[in-house]
Amino acid sequence: MADHGRIDVAAMIARQCIEATLRVKVEVHDADGKQGAHDLKFRHEERDCAAEVKLLVDPKHREAEAKASQIGYTQDSSLKDSWTAYMEPGRRWNRALQQLPKLLAEIEALDTSGLTRPWRRGKLSEKLERLGVDDLLCVQPTEKHPPGYYVMSAPWGGGVPSIDHAVSAACSKLAGPEMAKIRKQLSAAEADERHAFLLYGWEYLEAIPLSRDEEFPTVPPELPEEVDAIWLTSILHESPVVAWLPEQGWIRAANLGTTWGNAG
Repeated sequence: MADHGRIDVAAMIARQCIEATLRVKVEVHDADGKQGAHDLKFRHEERDCAAEVKLLVDPKHREAEAKASQIGYTQDSSLKDSWTAYMEPGRRWNRALQQLPKLLAEIEALDTSGLTRPWRRGKLSEKLERLGVDDLLCVQPTEKHPPGYYVMSAPWGGGVPSIDHAVSAACSKLAGPEMAKIRKQLSAAEADERHAFLLYGWEYLEAIPLSRDEEFPTVPPELPEEVDAIWLTSILHESPVVAWLPEQGWIRAANLGTTWGNAG
């Protein structure tokens, strides 16, 4: 195998999945980050195929998660309870970190149990909004978590979308400005067929229906003109893979049963 360069985990997963599904040999075309080169190439049913692999992540969400892990739990003897402050996505935390302890103590003075959520109304709500705090959680302190607080990114809201929505959202991303490079590389490939292999990161609600074996797309994808086929999965534990191929439509691709761990 001549691809001992800087192939990433997502590309390795895509390569193994395509090989197991189509029973073809898949080569790494861009092991060394060549300018304008697509990731993978293979031959299937007398057609030369090129593939680009993309892990879909939200940089702001991941930056916030990393920052929360770095800060950890802050003990504060001025407090009575254990708190979690959920920050709005994309907001700076410096001001909130400075003012939060005093604000939490003010809330405790009004309602030590936290059960009536006094921060949801009046001036307290306005103060939290200015700091970028989306919500608070108050629990009784424990030996492991004495009085103090966590600062974390606000969780994603909304209901779990259908798998058809996950497909349409992926196609919209594929046609958008963030994927212009991928479209350009596929368009430049000397190939009869061009594939996009997309993996939703754990921060996307669209990853949930893609992680379930019982759900399957019901409508064709609306692909940009540079793309002929699409493979979709998520990095959630042992997620299945679905693929739209020009000659077959939707198929259930090989499920590698991969445990991603920290790969995403």
